[in-house]
Amino acid sequence: MFTLVCPRCQKNSYSSDEESFFRCPYCGFKFSGRYGPDKRREERVQKELPFNFSCEEENVKATTMNFSEKGLSIKIFNDPQIAVGNIIELLVGDLQIKAEVIWVNILPQGSLLGLHRLN
Repeated sequence: MFTLVCPRCQKNSYSSDEESFFRCPYCGFKFSGRYGPDKRREERVQKELPFNFSCEEENVKATTMNFSEKGLSIKIFNDPQIAVGNIIELLVGDLQIKAEVIWVNILPQGSLLGLHRLN
């Protein structure tokens, strides 16, 4: 359990996840314990949609974590060599997405990727 201090009202709240962006229960300010205030202007939708994609001739199992108009974050379960700056193409449900990898967070079993949509 993490104690999170709101950057706006300075009140404490608690979460089991310090990386995701949540609203302060007191003032409604959106922030992450690890990343600080949310800098996105568009709303982020939390939705997990499983899908597969191909990377360097390897089939990669993944799920969306959240998405917005300009980007999305995904969790991958394999360990392909995906680096910041790579361009990947995804088919998530009926959406075909071409995106650039903006950040990579290595996990014990897989990775989280932040993607900027190019189409």
